[in-house]
Formats: sequence, C-alpha cells, structure tokens
Amino acid sequence: MKNLFHVLPADFFKPLTSKYKMEYADCILLIFNSFKPEISYGVNREIVVKVLEGYFETDDIEMTFDEMTYIRDAREKANAMIASLKACGWIEYEQEKNHQLNVVLYEYTIPIIESMNRIIRDEEAEYQGIISQIHASLQNKDLYIKPYELIIKGVKENTERLISELKKLNVSIKRHMDKQTNEMSASEIIDHFFEYHKNIGSKAYLRMKTSDNISYFRSSIIEKIDEILENAGIMERAVAGYMEVEQEADSDKAYDIIVNDLLDVKSMFYRLDEIIEEIDLKHTKYMKNAVMRARFKLATGNNMEGKLLRVLDILAEEMDEDSLMSEEVSAELAEICNVYFQSYISPESLRTIPVMKKNSIVDDMSGNVTMSKEERLLYKEALRIKNRTRFSRKNINEYVVSLLEGKEKISVGEIPIGTKRDLIRIIYISIYAGNRANNYEIKRTNKRVKRLGYEFPLFEIIKR
Repeated sequence: MKNLFHVLPADFFKPLTSKYKMEYADCILLIFNSFKPEISYGVNREIVVKVLEGYFETDDIEMTFDEMTYIRDAREKANAMIASLKACGWIEYEQEKNHQLNVVLYEYTIPIIESMNRIIRDEEAEYQGIISQIHASLQNKDLYIKPYELIIKGVKENTERLISELKKLNVSIKRHMDKQTNEMSASEIIDHFFEYHKNIGSKAYLRMKTSDNISYFRSSIIEKIDEILENAGIMERAVAGYMEVEQEADSDKAYDIIVNDLLDVKSMFYRLDEIIEEIDLKHTKYMKNAVMRARFKLATGNNMEGKLLRVLDILAEEMDEDSLMSEEVSAELAEICNVYFQSYISPESLRTIPVMKKNSIVDDMSGNVTMSKEERLLYKEALRIKNRTRFSRKNINEYVVSLLEGKEKISVGEIPIGTKRDLIRIIYISIYAGNRANNYEIKRTNKRVKRLGYEFPLFEIIKR
C-alpha cells in the first residue's frame, strides 16, 4: 500500500515544525501567490526573492537556517528561505534556454498549499452547488457516451465531498459547543452566541435547511443510479472506460468496482438524513445552552444564593491560592473565613453515612377538591398572563411588529431596555430572525452597542 512519504520527501514538513514556522508558512503562500499571473507554477527566481525580501523588510528579527549563522538582512533571509524550501522538497529550480533560473513548485506541493489556503480562508461549501453538479451530470444524456469518465467518477467524488462538508459542519458546531464554559461571563456568552450565529447559524446551517436543502435532488439522483445499474449497455461502456482510465486489465474486477461505487453513492445519499439529524440536534443543543447560560448569568445576583456567590467571587479575586495558606491574608478576610490544611484522615470519614428512613403519617385529603368558578377564572387568567409574557416565537414577533409600527427598520440600540429581561428578549429576537413565518429579519453590522453594562453586536431589525 502506497504511503504519503513514498511521495513526499522525508524533510517536507520540517519548515512547518521549526521555530520559524510562522515565517515559513507566510513565505510558502507568498511564493504560491506569485505564480498566479503565470501560465505555469514557475516564476523567475529574482521575482520570488523580491517578494520575500519585501516580506522580511517588515520583520527585523535575526533568523538562522543552519543553527550557526544568524541573518538580519532581508535579502539574505529571502535567499536562505528559498534554499531551505528547496532542500526540504517544496520547490526546485528550472533553467530556461536564455539561462533564466525559475523557481518551480513540485506537483505534490500544489494541493497541500491549496489546502492551507482553504483552511485560512475557512471557505464554506455550497451544498446546493455540489449536489446540483451530481444531478446535472446524471441527467445529461450526452455524457452517457463515456459514463465512467464523464459521470460515475465525478458523481462519487462530489458525493464524498458533500458528505465531508456536512461532517465538517457537524464538527464545527461541536467545536463552538466546547467553547462554552461555566467560567464565561454573560457578555462573553452573548458575544460567543452572536459569533456562532454569524458564522454557523445564519450561514452554513440555515442555508443547508433552506436554499441549499440537499434533499431536493436526492430522489432523482437515486433513480438515475438505479437506471445505470440496470442498463447493460451503459454498464458495458462504464467498464471499458474504467479499464482505460484506471489501467485495469480484469473486466470482472472493473465491473465489481463500478457497481460498488454506485451502491456507495446510493448509501451515502440514504445516510444524509442521519448526518443532518445529528447536526440539527447539536445546533439545537448549542442554541439552548447559550440562551440558558445567558439567562442564568443575567439572573445571578437577584436572590440570596446569587449574592453569596458574588461575595465568594470577590473574595476569590482578592486571595490567590498561595495567600490562603500563608499569613498574608488581611485581618478583615481572616474574620470571614479560616482556611487550613487537613493533616490527617479521620477513620470516621471512611464510613458510609446511614440513611434514616421514617414513615410519616399521610394527611387525609380534603373532601373539597373542586375549584369554584371564580378560582377557575383566576387560574385561566394567570395562564393567559404567563403565555403573553413567554419568550415564544409568536410573542417575540408581535413585540417586534409593535416596535416597527410606522417604520421600515430600527436599530437594536433603539429598543427600550429597562430590565435584564429586556436584554434576554434581544437574544430571542436574534434567534427567531431566521424563521420565515416572522414579519421581520435582521441585518448584522460590525459595530457594537453597550446597554445596562452589557456589550453586544449592533444589528438592524427590518420589516418584511
């Protein structure tokens, strides 16, 4: 079985693990970008030297490429960087007829640098674009002249890419969930929520559920795959194409591989629901956790337990771990708490605490258990009041409609805020903005607004 390092040189990743890995990564991308105007991945060495020299002119640190000689001059560092990348197998030299020396990328280097670029840009996949390519190639009758080269090979690659992008979205939501910690303040939770909603909730996730709904073409794709499997003429041409492209001499083996590829594609499309269901669960869990944590943090301090926790937080800030065990604690704090080492373990602490059970006498139920008409009316009115004050989608929508009365749009900074409950309502306004049943939508900005001591991103609420 072929291994990665059967293709890559042994020292290929050495630049990206050295103490100058940041500089190496920047220079690799600069060299790659310098090839864009060219017709090939090769450019005059002097051009590359000038590009790297310009980069190092802003960096005045000394660098060493042999653990002995330290270089400060920008041009020397550029030349040394090129020589080091050549020694590690990233680039090579090519001499033209006019004796011009070009820097050329190895063919295995190009996909690795392209992957580095995609990771940095954090590009989002257009799920609808991928699945429409699959659908279009299966529907195009002209492509069935060479079904393996023009249809089956591309369909499998695009399907695997679609599954991979959905798994990336799944992992991305989990990564945002892992960032939520108990140590976060209310403002940090709100900031993190808006960051998630901007990068995941209102982009990749929402598009997957609406415009890029990947189930739109699924039934017709599966139907076309079944037609290919059942059509002897198409399968015969596909086998011939596989044997030519993949250099396979055994037609039976080629047939089995093509059948397995098509069945794999069908299986992956059937499994889409499982992946999407897991993404839905994680998305819902994240949104619920964010709101619950924010509500808890905003409510802390209104009751006796919250006040005690606040007092303990202040004490923890005043005293570090060392001062608690020393005589540096002030007399005022010493009167509040006394901390000391436990020098022994009492045998009593190892015993299981007995559970005492006592059968108490159950009170007789009152014979009069029915509610009067007046009590029922009061109970119904209490329920109506509770429902009117719930943060439901309907109530939030009605509240926003009342704010937008006579206006086309308002800024979130214009919403009246008198209590922490009003702040929580703003979070729900953002959460429900993506619902098509609402009479409003929101437009986010890069600005921020500060109200009641809490800072959150500024956005506009627009009437639909």
